[in-house]
Amino acid sequence: MNRLVPFLLLALACLSGLPARSQELVLTLSTREVAITSTYTGADVTAFGFIERDVRSVTRAAPFEIIATVQGPVGDIVVHKKGQLGPIWLTAARERFARIPTYFALLSARPVGEMVTDETAQRLKLSLTDYLPPLDTLPAPEQAEQAEFRQALLRLRQEEGALVIDPKAITMVRPNLFTARVNVPGKAPVGLYVINVSVVSEGVVLRTSQTGFVVRKVGFDAAVADAAKNRAPLYALVTVLVAVLLGWVANFAFRRD
Repeated sequence: MNRLVPFLLLALACLSGLPARSQELVLTLSTREVAITSTYTGADVTAFGFIERDVRSVTRAAPFEIIATVQGPVGDIVVHKKGQLGPIWLTAARERFARIPTYFALLSARPVGEMVTDETAQRLKLSLTDYLPPLDTLPAPEQAEQAEFRQALLRLRQEEGALVIDPKAITMVRPNLFTARVNVPGKAPVGLYVINVSVVSEGVVLRTSQTGFVVRKVGFDAAVADAAKNRAPLYALVTVLVAVLLGWVANFAFRRD
């Protein structure tokens, strides 16, 4: 029996090092697809979530809180800095931000800074700047100019509706049931949108789950876009023929005898 004691102690030590089981998070969406047509001006997608408490996890006195981020398809964004040369404004400098979300939303029920620490926020990538290289990795002379471009990026993205920070987008219907409203703007880029939802209590992230939806063009607009991208010679020929036909019709309709 005494020989088993060291092995039991070793087993207990290994088990204590395993992560504790946390709450389960079940997600579903009001729709999995947003269709862009010629009359599209925007849409709302609602995420529904249910938090199932694990009886073996530590019971917390504080209520559950939810933080969600939405990342659109990645792409390159160029920010131009204008400079005045006499009466003319020209591009004095530009900065390309490569492979960042072309749409980003941070959703919560109250300001995120009151819910988690800066370190946790950075780990969860709760800001568009978390997808950029850290400023301290750049040479010192470039840091000030880079910071200026980043501020311009955030401001321009927010003005275009491609950067959303909404501290009232999440509603706790019940202590373990919530909804999150995602606003898809009229100029939303097509592609996959990924939603990351984190359950937080007392500043501790208990669980993170992921879901998503697709934004795509449908109808005549989709056919034209597909032809322009995948059948460029045919698209150009048809465009020229249509222009010639419209010119001939206009000349015939408005000519003076």
